[in-house]
Amino acid sequence: MRGRSRRIGDRAIGIALGILLGLVVIVIFLFLGSRNTIDEPSLSGGATTQTQSQPATPPAEVPNPKPSK
Repeated sequence: MRGRSRRIGDRAIGIALGILLGLVVIVIFLFLGSRNTIDEPSLSGGATTQTQSQPATPPAEVPNPKPSK
């Protein structure tokens, strides 16, 4: 029975280490690998820029077609 409980503990440790390693890889990518993206995350607390969208321009008017006789 001792060997079985040891394997379960090893499996739990392996799963926990796998999850931890995955989270570390994601955090490293977010803060080091995505520097060239539009919404770069930052921990420096520097000035943030906000973009404002322009209102849509109205569509061009189409002249009424001549009624057919």
